[in-house]
Amino acid sequence: MKLGMTLEPFRGMSVKQVVPLLRLLDLNHFEINMTMIPKIDEFVKSLHKKTTTFHLPIYSRFFYDIGTQNPNYQMKIEQLIDFLNYNKERLNIKYVLTHPPEDPSSSNHSIIEKLEQINVPILIENVLGQSDENFMEFYFQAKDLLGRKLAGHAIDAPHRFITHNKKWLDIPEEIKKEIEYVHISDCTKYADLHLPLGLGELPYDEFFSYLKNIGFRGIILQEVIPTIDQLSSLLDSFLASVKPFSLNRYRKLKILYGLTKPMINLAVNTSFKELRKSGHGLHTQDLAFELVSH
Repeated sequence: MKLGMTLEPFRGMSVKQVVPLLRLLDLNHFEINMTMIPKIDEFVKSLHKKTTTFHLPIYSRFFYDIGTQNPNYQMKIEQLIDFLNYNKERLNIKYVLTHPPEDPSSSNHSIIEKLEQINVPILIENVLGQSDENFMEFYFQAKDLLGRKLAGHAIDAPHRFITHNKKWLDIPEEIKKEIEYVHISDCTKYADLHLPLGLGELPYDEFFSYLKNIGFRGIILQEVIPTIDQLSSLLDSFLASVKPFSLNRYRKLKILYGLTKPMINLAVNTSFKELRKSGHGLHTQDLAFELVSH
């Protein structure tokens, strides 16, 4: 099982500072998106053969998805597909991840048509508010047309918890067999907050027990948006994701995190002080993802 984390540009810290710190924590997979493209050369130099997933643009953030028919975004989509196909080895891309259609101008057909042009295995993630029936309609239509290129289902635990409430782990047998990848973060019953585990309401121990019972051996990706004051919680979140699957690895990581935490604290606090000097770091939350859209 691989342990990974979403990575976007950090305010106050360069990619070449952040990635080595995360590698030091024994993370072996990173999920990136459009925001990292301007930093891609810097990222590649820091990657050191770790694998990646590229998350395609989502409508709620970028105002289009890969299947949009909006002419304003057609060139961006063509450029993105070319970028992925050209850089797949350079970035060690294991998967490209997509959602079902969310853009009003998008459709099952238009998304699958674009996915056919991407020469990387595809994952499909469940989205907030969508029924299992509608998700499976898209998923299995894509599987019929993409064949082996469809690598499996990326299950987003907070999306299921918020959408399906008490029945969130009643996952249909047809899709349960397809789970290859996990998005995990903490949330409330009403909002997807992307917090480290333990800071919200997600019953993640139940979820990990479910994964263990079905023999999951894929990638557990922490889809968190951390801030400087959540460093300890972030490390605990990594540990919580490992413990149910391997006590031996959990113990080793706990020791490793104890040894490396002072070094990471020093690097983070130094960057925070530089932010404050420049007039931008007035709160601990300021050292976090830039949350820019492209």
